[in-house]
Amino acid sequence: MNAVDPKNRMNELTSREWLQFQKSWFVLENFPLPDFIRFFTKSNYENGHSGHVGVYPTELIERNQKELPEDRSYIAISNTDSKQAADYVYIDLTDINSRAKLFAAKTQIDGLIAWCRKNLGEQKYITIAAQNIHGENGSQPIAWEITKWFSEFFAQKDEKIGCRANSEEEQAENQNGWAPRNTVTYFLHFRKEKELPRQLTFELPWPEEKTKSTLPKSTRAYDFTENWYIHRPPRREKGVLLHPAKFPEDLVERYIQNFTSRGEWVLDPMAGTGSSLLAAANCGRHAAGIELNPEFVEIAKARFAANAQIALVTGDAVEAKSYTEFPMLDYAITSPPYWDMLRMRGAETQQKRKAAGLQRWYSEDPNDAGNIADYLEFIKLLAKIYHHVALKLKPGGYFTIIVKNVKKKGVIYPLAWDIVAALKEDYIYCGEQFWCQDDQRLSPFGYRYAWVSNTFHHYCLTFRRKG
Repeated sequence: MNAVDPKNRMNELTSREWLQFQKSWFVLENFPLPDFIRFFTKSNYENGHSGHVGVYPTELIERNQKELPEDRSYIAISNTDSKQAADYVYIDLTDINSRAKLFAAKTQIDGLIAWCRKNLGEQKYITIAAQNIHGENGSQPIAWEITKWFSEFFAQKDEKIGCRANSEEEQAENQNGWAPRNTVTYFLHFRKEKELPRQLTFELPWPEEKTKSTLPKSTRAYDFTENWYIHRPPRREKGVLLHPAKFPEDLVERYIQNFTSRGEWVLDPMAGTGSSLLAAANCGRHAAGIELNPEFVEIAKARFAANAQIALVTGDAVEAKSYTEFPMLDYAITSPPYWDMLRMRGAETQQKRKAAGLQRWYSEDPNDAGNIADYLEFIKLLAKIYHHVALKLKPGGYFTIIVKNVKKKGVIYPLAWDIVAALKEDYIYCGEQFWCQDDQRLSPFGYRYAWVSNTFHHYCLTFRRKG
């Protein structure tokens, strides 16, 4: 059995326990606060005091006394005038389930922020439990808005997501379109630091309540509404190993079958080696794609059957002319570069690809989105591409983007959230599903010193083109 590491400054977990906590998603079956307390605090610090844990609301302490670690001290911060010092703060805002409730609680949340600024120790952490709520008129990004408010004063750190059994909640009746279930809770993390690395500036879209939709009513039965799911991709074919960030056809097929019927058209504006196009053909759909790298285009074409209804253009998806030969489309799905992360030095996967003589990034073309170093310029480029996609989608057509939030030099860039904010003029945001991975090897990032997750969940963002 592993012993407690005396050099561990964060907590009293063994190295094995630390590693297990680092996974970015977990099945939410039990009250999670005791696990967070054990990770973010100690029972006994060098100066002799036990870990002081601020908790909101107070009922969490009262209802869960038997489960909470007995060797910590608890502070009820419902009284925001309290001056007790805290080593860690846990705030549960999961009862906020609408935009109206969120903004009605703004003064109360500002009070919690002020309490943490005053009483939380330097380099100490905050965890906030919150949900986004998905429904008939679109998604309400409550958790992301709360993150924006806290990031004005605290450094955003890696999130964890808690995943409840999808069978517990049915779809809303009389649904006028697709929406995922509400079975994921965000556990948002922040650290008190003297200098903030960056603040969030996005303006999120909010659904228009009590407004009758002008979009065509859907008669389709949507079977794929899980808020989260585990997917294990098959081994990659030899030819497509050249592509540094391919996503699996069988995952794409689930979306294509959910949002389209046989004979309809599916687009991928960043087609790579043709995975989504091949998935569309496998499902009996017509496929259209655009790819900047001629080498990937040749690999993709070699994978297609001679009779497949696939139109693949070698071109730049940011240019309108690349879309001219396509008909109006029924659905689009893509996975953009996760910014320029493939060019980051020290990435373990990239080192392995270099040793194997494989391509480590998409191309050397300066127009390639994966080569843009400025984050905001990268977001603007994606928005231009997805505007062209909107112009080719039929009104009410759906568009799915598979992406991750990214971290660069310890700074969080919420790429998924920024994409949602950037597309609000052309699309209704329907909600996120999480592709969760349980077949990846854990690495001890930040061990002994800081909370750094192994990010094993991808955002699958689905939008609907406005009428």
